[in-house]
Amino acid sequence: MRNVLGLLAGCTLLLASSLAAQENRAWPERTFVTIDVPFQPLNNDFSESLSFADTLRKSESVTFVADYGSTRGALFDVGAGIRLANHVGVGLTSSWFQHSGSGAFDLKTPNPLVANKPLDLTGTVSGLKRNELGIHVQALYAVALGERARVLLAGGPSIFQTKQDLVRSIEFDTLPGFTSLKFDQALITEVKKTVVGFNVSADITWTLASHLGVGTVTRYSRAKLTLDPGAESAVSRAIELHAGGLQIGGGIRLLF
Repeated sequence: MRNVLGLLAGCTLLLASSLAAQENRAWPERTFVTIDVPFQPLNNDFSESLSFADTLRKSESVTFVADYGSTRGALFDVGAGIRLANHVGVGLTSSWFQHSGSGAFDLKTPNPLVANKPLDLTGTVSGLKRNELGIHVQALYAVALGERARVLLAGGPSIFQTKQDLVRSIEFDTLPGFTSLKFDQALITEVKKTVVGFNVSADITWTLASHLGVGTVTRYSRAKLTLDPGAESAVSRAIELHAGGLQIGGGIRLLF
């Protein structure tokens, strides 16, 4: 009986030490810092459709449609994490994204001389900036991938501060005879808003030296926001778009 108990105790100690070794291999350092350059490959285009009664022909409406193109590209990403116990920890990552895109608009306004024969004006606008700062709070879980590699699974809330250039209004001239409209300029305004969303990610690290490694990150973050480029005007404009998206990239790891 004593031999059996001793054998069971030995097996238990051996299993415990094996699990501890696996956990240590998964996350041997106490803290880490990540510096990455991810790329945002998916579309983040959005649009606005607006209609309101004309001041002169109240029975007819002015309609305005704007389509904003995607602003895909690279981000700059810095993060840090700390191990709390075994393979569990917490982290914080900050991502910064800024790119310019273009938009197209279609404006229809009632003809003051002929009923139900609206005048149409179409055009494009370039240089519309998108600036997005994301703060991602993460719970971390480490899984060993061999002797010198590991994957950190992460998830948590994200805070986005988004700045977006939007078409505030279109200035135009009416040609003689009210036959057509001539485009003058588009007035652009920067609208900003802070919203809360979520993030999930997988970060793979390969250790090169005691305090240095390289890695890849795949993260999906998302938040929905509504912007109004003419908040003080009589016409309410609610433009819906999303912050974040799928981000894939890599960089260096500093291990301490």
